[in-house]
Amino acid sequence: MDTVRKENALKTLLDVPYIFDTSKVQDNPVNAYGDYPILHIIKNDRLEESVKMLKYAADWYEHPHPWGRDSRGEADFAAIRLVMALYEEECYTKIPQDVKASLKKFFLNRDYSSIYGSENHSLMFRAARCLAAQFYKDEYFANFSKTAAELYDLDRQYINDFIDFRAGRGWGEFDSMGYGAEIMLILNTLYSYTDDIKLKQKCRMMMDIILLDMIADSWDCLYGGAHGRVYPDATLHRAKGGLPVLYSYYFGGKFYNPDSRPAIITYLSDYEPSPIVYKIALGKKMPYENRERKHLHCCSAWVGDILWDVLDEADGSICKFTYVCDDYVLGSVTRQEDYPSHSDDRWYARHQQHEWELTLPGGDDHKIFSHHLGIDDYHHINNRWTGDNRCCCGSYYTNKNTAIAMYNIEKDISIEDSSQSQVPVNVTHTINAFVPLGIFDEKVLEEKYLFFRYNNLYISLYFDNGYRVNKEDEFTDRELLSEGRQNAVVCRVEYCKDFESIEAFSAHIKSLPVVFDRANKTVSFDGIVLRTDGNSENGTENIYPYAKTYDCPFMQSDWDSKKIDVFFEDTKTTYDFVNNTVID
Repeated sequence: MDTVRKENALKTLLDVPYIFDTSKVQDNPVNAYGDYPILHIIKNDRLEESVKMLKYAADWYEHPHPWGRDSRGEADFAAIRLVMALYEEECYTKIPQDVKASLKKFFLNRDYSSIYGSENHSLMFRAARCLAAQFYKDEYFANFSKTAAELYDLDRQYINDFIDFRAGRGWGEFDSMGYGAEIMLILNTLYSYTDDIKLKQKCRMMMDIILLDMIADSWDCLYGGAHGRVYPDATLHRAKGGLPVLYSYYFGGKFYNPDSRPAIITYLSDYEPSPIVYKIALGKKMPYENRERKHLHCCSAWVGDILWDVLDEADGSICKFTYVCDDYVLGSVTRQEDYPSHSDDRWYARHQQHEWELTLPGGDDHKIFSHHLGIDDYHHINNRWTGDNRCCCGSYYTNKNTAIAMYNIEKDISIEDSSQSQVPVNVTHTINAFVPLGIFDEKVLEEKYLFFRYNNLYISLYFDNGYRVNKEDEFTDRELLSEGRQNAVVCRVEYCKDFESIEAFSAHIKSLPVVFDRANKTVSFDGIVLRTDGNSENGTENIYPYAKTYDCPFMQSDWDSKKIDVFFEDTKTTYDFVNNTVID
């Protein structure tokens, strides 16, 4: 670990402004969960104020939710961070008895499981409770009607089973920039404080794998391709999401942001990526193709006892492809299987997914992608730049230099008509695309086509229904909009050296017409055929699901084998979750 980056991170964390004022806590999120006060207490910085802030966080249920929501929403987010106050001796020995009493009341007499059922919430609650049970080992946890020993065994088994499942089948919130970082926070907290040596080893192994999974789609701290569960800021500025902050912290990179803040536990923990992870991050050879397969996100299976029958029944997959080279990253979800028709998790399909993207060097917002436009800030689910939740109108395909997106918007239920979260929500018959026109060296805009030169690349973008350029708000000249229930988008990347001019490139692209068969819902372009139920290239059907969980030159794992081979040059390391060991 680069000591300069680590010290910069500490300075950035300590310099985060906060004022203890309960009437304004909602204006400053760092007040809410208690982790920043813990760090300040450890460092003897603004000690009196920080102790008051920590007590406020521990009294989570004694005051209104900081943002006016149900207190059970993020109680687990507070719990996993408050655990640090118990185990960091330099904090616990400095806090007075009333703060210790508040912490004890929170962990023993309150229910800090979340009302949200996503996998990060489920694992976070179990991890926090397991570590609380380890700390208060002789106590009775009244709100859960179990002894510490009972909870410790129960939660430790759950955590082991959870990690093993994800080692074999990938993470349901796949490549999520924000929630991937929360999973890293959970694993790092367990790694730092568990007394179980075997669990500590398993957490370390899984953190390495999550980082390698990110590295496979990244360079220079830019995280490309498709993602599960994203929010607009991380979607539009790829270096701002939680996982890119960890990339920046551990590996640096051209877009390393010295003002980025990793989770407090990242700084306090002695976890460092294994040497082979550093070698791959800093020395991987490009270009390469990366294929990944992820298990469908089954929220209901992880709440309470693990429902193995639900996981087995919903054994569908999300397959994604990413092409990574020195000049760009291009990737998409190439095929996503359906949930069973009666599944309680079916409403979660494509939840906040970022389906395809062309990522370019030069800036963390230098990218192109299209998206089914939703209403901003509707519970973070389907807004201007995030997710196509419940509509499921899109189909996507990418190879090394082409991306195709097809939209068939059939559902027509508005927000006002939607009384339950399980009801499909779709409010527009419009798609949009993020296209920052100002970054290109040359550009030609026509009725359906756009042509660009960017460094040594030519890029074309096609909208079957035509498009208009936003000229109205903060996304002026960065957003394109295209109307209609059915639409097709095609993006192609070529090298300038292969064409005499942008006009020659334009003529070449137009000689490869886009054929959108709206009745049969297929798009054809240059030998690629995209359907709602699959895709083919040059007459060869692409086979889904992929046979491997991870499949790129430096990371290989057969589906559900729980054994992941990692390569760098002539060395091989196997992460064996079956036997909980790393084999060099």
